Amino acid sequence: MTGLDNDQNDIKLHVIETTPPKDESLTENIVEYQSNSDLDDRKLLRKLDLHLIPTMTVLYLLSYLDRVNIGQAKIDGLMETIKLTSAQYNTCLSVFFATYVLFEIPSNLVLKKLRPSRWIPMIMISWGIVMTLMGLINSYASLVVCRLLLGAAESGLFPGAAFYLSSWYKRRELSWRISILFSAAALAGAFGGILAFAIGKMRGIGGQEGWRWIFYLEGILTVIVGASAFFLINDFPSDRPKFLTEEECNQIIARLQADAGPGAGEHFSWKQVKAAFTDWKIYVFCLCYIGITEPFYSLSFFSPTIIQSLGYQSYQAQLMTAPPYAFSFITTMATAYFSDRYTRRTIFIVFWLMITIIGFIILIIVDNLHVKYFAIFLTAGGISPCIATCITFLSGNISPHTKRATALAFMISVGNSGGAISGQIYRSQDAPRFVLGHSINLGFCVLGLVTAVILFIGLRLENRRRDRLFGLVSNVNSKTNLVATNRKQVTANVCGTGSEEDRRRWGYEHMTEVEILDLGDKHVGWRYIL
Repeated sequence: MTGLDNDQNDIKLHVIETTPPKDESLTENIVEYQSNSDLDDRKLLRKLDLHLIPTMTVLYLLSYLDRVNIGQAKIDGLMETIKLTSAQYNTCLSVFFATYVLFEIPSNLVLKKLRPSRWIPMIMISWGIVMTLMGLINSYASLVVCRLLLGAAESGLFPGAAFYLSSWYKRRELSWRISILFSAAALAGAFGGILAFAIGKMRGIGGQEGWRWIFYLEGILTVIVGASAFFLINDFPSDRPKFLTEEECNQIIARLQADAGPGAGEHFSWKQVKAAFTDWKIYVFCLCYIGITEPFYSLSFFSPTIIQSLGYQSYQAQLMTAPPYAFSFITTMATAYFSDRYTRRTIFIVFWLMITIIGFIILIIVDNLHVKYFAIFLTAGGISPCIATCITFLSGNISPHTKRATALAFMISVGNSGGAISGQIYRSQDAPRFVLGHSINLGFCVLGLVTAVILFIGLRLENRRRDRLFGLVSNVNSKTNLVATNRKQVTANVCGTGSEEDRRRWGYEHMTEVEILDLGDKHVGWRYIL
């Protein structure tokens, strides 16, 4: 079947097989998907967005709000009430990430087995209860215990949500959706201060301090939303959720398989788990991600303190944290739009890390308070879009299903270990300039920048190597699986397990279907998104 591309070249439309190859009905569904109009695809995407994105975004908003509201509680009297030293407070910030990192990978594997509609509401109710009980603490020890439990309960949400969305959307559609999800963190930063300021006015009600009411009300809200999530969260496309018709389910599965190509296998496999830990890319992604998350978390925890050190009162500092995070919301969503439109990830990570580096340099060397406040806009607005883009970068370049779930959880867990570091670098004795904290953040940003460039070069060279040795396959930036025949006569079946001819050319003729599907992004027909 032939047609014309944008340059008027003759192109061939691949007939795509799936596993098992003898399932003619599913093959027909995939071919039918290939011929669907963009209008039909957009209609389906709108339906998915309506049923999936709002729920996940609200859940992550509450997760992030519950994680960082301790920073608002601090300037509302938490340290004075339970007699915390600055070192003890920093320890309370860091211990959260000990259990958070420990349970992220197991949580994603449980999510795969237990289903999102059960696991996510369960962990959400758990951390909501812990958050509510934090309002009752009266000692350093009790706060440490609560932060440890909070980290364990929250650990499954963000990596689980990222994996969940990557199981519904094609690679070129994912950045926008992940960024909407992650924009909840920016909204939490923007409105968390305003909300804490309002709740703090309840001090004295019931004989309770204002910071206790922050924990009470936000914790109870999380429990209520978590209970509602049992009825709001849908499972994976293969579970045939009720909001989709049978035809729509088939179309979603077909479009995912067409996009994933040889990495379309969805079965659970310990071999795929092992493959995640033996892939060099995962470790470079981890270094890149920790280079982004460490400054992000330190700003989230200490931006009220940093702004207060500029000469603002406590209530003013709570309110002044809102504008930089409102700006970060804008940069995150704008980056997501252009990143998906042009199917590019690295260039946006590199650009925003350079902006963030400039911001930290200003914070280190400049004394003018207004310029320093402007630098907080640069750092908050520059680092936020890097998080979602990096997660999308990995999600679109790791396959199959179980390997991606493991890799995502591993990268996020390693990255979040930067949160433990971030809780220690802004010390009270360094106020008001906090040169040590800003310098450490600057160094992590440089690490993220260098590793992003390494990933770009490495993946680009691998794409070119596969093109040279095995021929051109579908352009990963296109919406359909088309190959210009005037460039090279290769009409590879790059989905499922391939035709017999493809297997012979790839050297896979002696491999079983499961073994081929387990190759995922190691399959020679896979091309990486840069």
